[in-house]
Amino acid sequence: MAEIDKNSLKETAIRLSNTTKEYAKRYFVEGIEIKKEPRIKILRGFRGVGKTTALLQMLSGQAFYFSMDNPQVERFSLYELGKNLVLSGNDVLLIDEIHHYKNWKRDTKALYDEFTNLSIVASGSAPLAFEPERRYEIWDIEPLSLKEFLELGGKKIQRNDTWINPEASLKFVAENSWLYEFYDQYLNGGGFPAYFSYKEKTLPSIYHSIKKSIREDAVLLANADGEMVMAMERTIIFLATSKLGEFSINSLSSVVEINKNKAYQMVALLESMKILRLVRPYGRGSKLVRGEPKLMFYHPNLRKAICNALNMQVDIGAQREEMAVFALLSRGWSVNTIKGMKKSPDYIIEKGKERIIIEIGGPSKGKGQLRGFEEKTLVLDDRSLIVLGLF
Repeated sequence: MAEIDKNSLKETAIRLSNTTKEYAKRYFVEGIEIKKEPRIKILRGFRGVGKTTALLQMLSGQAFYFSMDNPQVERFSLYELGKNLVLSGNDVLLIDEIHHYKNWKRDTKALYDEFTNLSIVASGSAPLAFEPERRYEIWDIEPLSLKEFLELGGKKIQRNDTWINPEASLKFVAENSWLYEFYDQYLNGGGFPAYFSYKEKTLPSIYHSIKKSIREDAVLLANADGEMVMAMERTIIFLATSKLGEFSINSLSSVVEINKNKAYQMVALLESMKILRLVRPYGRGSKLVRGEPKLMFYHPNLRKAICNALNMQVDIGAQREEMAVFALLSRGWSVNTIKGMKKSPDYIIEKGKERIIIEIGGPSKGKGQLRGFEEKTLVLDDRSLIVLGLF
């Protein structure tokens, strides 16, 4: 058996770690208690949301970082490499791109059971590779909020909850007009930490990640065939260049030329990959609140990246809705579509005992579509969306 060159791996880790020193830590990093049970933490999220940087920022003491796609590592099983490192005095393994190793579940379980002082923090760029298990603590790593984007860029700002009050939102943005410039940056790729390195090249990098997720992750981890891959690529182009509307599996299967069963599988797969998001109808009560779901991108940067690659303008209305849904869900609100009138509002949102009917739009949007509802109603314009993003 070849000898493990630990010093070479350590040298690589130190070199990579030094490249992250200029970056502030994302919020979630401070919340991970490495030594607390369960001792295996899984960082799950779309490519480019900061998982590798987070692992490297945890490198201290007797922690040891390595990536499973490193050629030096690929020669060994994860179990034998991990055991060797633990016996050499390391008590934390920081394992990147763990989904590249097909027996990662078996080997991490064996290490977990054999070494009770060992903690493992692992990440991978394919969310669908990781399912909950009693030995694991799953951390879903989301794109940046506007607030986190500002703070990683050196702009300190307090969390703001006045989005629910249009007048207060207007006053806040008027007093902080610099936010418009940074909000524009955020919509042009700033939801992903790579923005701080790539700037104007961020959208092409996000587009590359989408393509890689479909062509590699879906094939290797979900056994997607050629027809499914082509259908997924047609779907994201179709959705990115369309206005948001009610989702019909019949029309989608017709457009991308696959049968309905396969279309359902495809949508579920794109959801699990955190590329798309299906917002379902509010299914309780009268016909007033029954309708079709909406199929949208998980984060507005994904739509923008695809449109940018196609040299097309993004639909502003769709981008606003995706921003609103992303921020509302991140703030702990449930979000559902609402239907029942000729002109219905966009969504009904709930949190605890609070329920709000909302319409999302630009300066010309009024409250016409919000009449006749007993619940609190609200129009979210761009100012409100800026404030909504400060969480």
